[in-house]
Amino acid sequence: MSGPGTAPEQPAPRQPGRRARGRPATAPLGAPSRAMAGLASIIQRPTPAVPLDDLDLDLLRHLARDARLSHRALSRLLGLSPPAIGERVARLERLGVIQCYTLQLDWAALGHPMTVYLPMTAAAGADLRDIITDLQAMPELDDVEIVTGQWDLIARFHLRDHAHLQEVLLGQIWQIAGVQRVETFLGLGSYTGEGLLGPAPDDVAGPDEPAELDPPEQPPDH
Repeated sequence: MSGPGTAPEQPAPRQPGRRARGRPATAPLGAPSRAMAGLASIIQRPTPAVPLDDLDLDLLRHLARDARLSHRALSRLLGLSPPAIGERVARLERLGVIQCYTLQLDWAALGHPMTVYLPMTAAAGADLRDIITDLQAMPELDDVEIVTGQWDLIARFHLRDHAHLQEVLLGQIWQIAGVQRVETFLGLGSYTGEGLLGPAPDDVAGPDEPAELDPPEQPPDH
């Protein structure tokens, strides 16, 4: 206590290395959060660019339009022999340019017309690998993108209706340990561009006719 003629008491100086009470610690700029730690084990690293010629690109354009095309059909489109097409396809697969052959589904026809995007952030101390593992166990999940910015990841789901969305959010998403914040964005429609490859070149079938697939083998006559 200070009295008349005495100097007022000064607050005790803070000891070096100690934070003022009530102020949260700030991570150093650029330091990864715990949620992001260890993601290198589940994120595919970029593949180095490989040399491709014009025939490789044309081959990829045709397969991107219709992955069912056989080597014989591709040979007619590109003017190469089927063995030469096979060698090029095998090389592109070996180099990782072609990673898989998949299907493009009409989810509305399968009874799941609602596309929902769910951006999420992880709680402090949570591990995104555990959250992603739980998301992958959900059959409605289409894919998960790990992103920069205010969100940690964005998950895309194909759902039946609003009741299904409520079931997924309340019964599954919010039950995942480590999920701190979720927003919901409903997809109104989608557009798929030509991509970096561009459209497939004109072929012998004509621009308005699909390339003919190889006919199925006929059983031998008896």
